[in-house]
Amino acid sequence: MTSSSRALALSLVVGVASLSGSRAFAQSHPPTAQELETARTLYKEGKELRARGDLRGALEKLQAAQALGNTPVTGIELARTYVLVGQIVEAREVCLYIARMPTAPDETEKSVEARTEAARLAEELRPRIPTLRVKIEALPSGETAHLSIDGVSVPDAALAEPQKVDPGKHAVAIRVGEGAVAREAHGESMLTEGQAGEVTLTVPPPPVALVPVVPVPVTPPPRLSGTGPLLVKLGFGTAIAGVVVGSIAGVTAMNKANQLPGECPQHACGNGNGAADLSSARTWATATNVAIGVGAAGLVVGLIGLWRSRSTTATVDTASLSPWIGVGAAGLDGRF
Repeated sequence: MTSSSRALALSLVVGVASLSGSRAFAQSHPPTAQELETARTLYKEGKELRARGDLRGALEKLQAAQALGNTPVTGIELARTYVLVGQIVEAREVCLYIARMPTAPDETEKSVEARTEAARLAEELRPRIPTLRVKIEALPSGETAHLSIDGVSVPDAALAEPQKVDPGKHAVAIRVGEGAVAREAHGESMLTEGQAGEVTLTVPPPPVALVPVVPVPVTPPPRLSGTGPLLVKLGFGTAIAGVVVGSIAGVTAMNKANQLPGECPQHACGNGNGAADLSSARTWATATNVAIGVGAAGLVVGLIGLWRSRSTTATVDTASLSPWIGVGAAGLDGRF
């Protein structure tokens, strides 16, 4: 028999006992003729099913017969059927209930025999009932564990007490805490008749509170201002071009000037080659000056663009620029 079947049967017998008890003690009249006739029919059908080996069907019929008729005779047959299906706790409870039933004025000898048999069977079943104790470990102070056996809750006041159960396999569970900190532990126990067993359940630790991860804002790479990069490129490009052109023109002008002493003695140049070289030297000197001027202007523009770029963000790497001038040449050293 499964745990769910045992739990269902236990619920049924409790319902039967409650209903029978209410008829015997709470109601002022005995069962009606209709109820008694229905109970006799169910009683007969139950015994026939039991004889054919259909214990589950027999149990249902006899439960209904006892609920309607509420007699020692139907009660003892119900108890015997409980024993056959292995539910000896329920069987003993029915036997004890039969002993508490008031004696009817017209009670038959068969009912008297049923009472005697119920008392005997109750004593016989008592040592056969297994005992299950649930031991709970790691229960935090201030928290209460709620126990259930085969899905049926055990009152908290009886948590530490041995529980009487039917023979067979039993599922045990405890629940601690509520809501987000609720946790459970489960176990099983297989018991035979008269056996005392113990199940140890360890309460899981409370869940660790999760600390929300706050995303670190990612600073986008700095962007230069719209005109800054253009001025840097245009200015420094012009400066470099001016230096290159100025250097070439300067070297050419110096070469032409170096040829003049031989071509223009006494600094007097006629219309020959000396005059042409002198004019050419002057032209290249002028080109050198213009190129240097353009390069200087480009340098200024580049520096302005660099300053505008640096003013946009303080995270831009520091740029440095150093001009240099040599004999016949000039240039820029820088880091961007």
